[in-house]
Amino acid sequence: MADQPATERTEPPTPERLRKAREEGQVPQSQEMYAAIALAMLLVVTSLSASALWDWFSGQVRDGCTFDPAWRFDAESVTRLLEAKLAQTLLALAPFMVAMSVAAVFSGVLISGWTVAPKAIRFNPTRINPVNGLKNLISARSVMNLVASAAKVTVIGVIVVLYFQDKLGLCLALTWASPLEGFRTILSCVFGVVARIAVALLAIAVLDALYQRWQFRRDMRMTRQEIKEERRQHEVSPEVRHRIRAVQFEMVRRRMLQAVPTADVVVTNPTHVAVALKYDAVVMHAPQVVAKGADLMCERIKEIARTHQVPIIYRPELARAIYGTCEAGDVVPEPLYVAVAEVMAMIYRLRQQGHANPVTRDRR
Repeated sequence: MADQPATERTEPPTPERLRKAREEGQVPQSQEMYAAIALAMLLVVTSLSASALWDWFSGQVRDGCTFDPAWRFDAESVTRLLEAKLAQTLLALAPFMVAMSVAAVFSGVLISGWTVAPKAIRFNPTRINPVNGLKNLISARSVMNLVASAAKVTVIGVIVVLYFQDKLGLCLALTWASPLEGFRTILSCVFGVVARIAVALLAIAVLDALYQRWQFRRDMRMTRQEIKEERRQHEVSPEVRHRIRAVQFEMVRRRMLQAVPTADVVVTNPTHVAVALKYDAVVMHAPQVVAKGADLMCERIKEIARTHQVPIIYRPELARAIYGTCEAGDVVPEPLYVAVAEVMAMIYRLRQQGHANPVTRDRR
């Protein structure tokens, strides 16, 4: 099969592409999720504050239908009255405004996570371009929105019809009910049908959220050329890589040289290779290589060993074997246990005999 052109958006978006899109405010969004959560929260707030709202509304109607002969009808009194009524209205509506704000934030976090994108609020002339608006009217996204709207209308219509079929007798009996009983019955019916609509909208919102996330990933797809350019931008130049390796090598070298004074013995061959070994029977199951080096590094290890009274043993074959099979921090391989044990035993024996810095030139 022929390869696809590099200009087609067939590759999934890279983490860098998704990060830049998030910084610009391009994240999956679902209006259906916001509508469903907002409706559900309004129902909850209404059910919790119904008694207080009824008392407040009744009080406002009573005050509006009552005339106080002592009240002065002037500009100052009217201004104070309007300010008081406005404050009371805002206080009564505050729980609903808070619920709508929470629904807006929670629906966004639920779909795309917490995102703060200052770039999204800057002015962009392309957003008010009528040509782009016409293109958006005829697109897969607009078709999907139309299908979702039709599905919502259908579902809501079916729910309303099925719900009031069972409540038909109750609604006809309102003719003989008192105004208060009729009002309570109507509120109960409205609350019941709206609650069922909210559940149905939540189900539609979940499907729409999954579609919006899939559509967002599809829109964020990249061409092969874009991926190559992104990789090229993040590639480190050979000079920088060389510098990084040099710094890393220098750090490793310093750590090894700092560990030489803690070694029990330094095994050399004698001028080209040096290996510093340490063994603690309490915490180690085998001797450990704490430092190794060749040529100049070898001479530096031996110099530090002499300064700190670390024994130096000349065992060419053993030194080359450890140097070739171990790195700093590794334990001695099992085939070398016997040879290393002989060296360690020699060091312990010489120390027991009173040698502060035992050195031997045994060339086995």
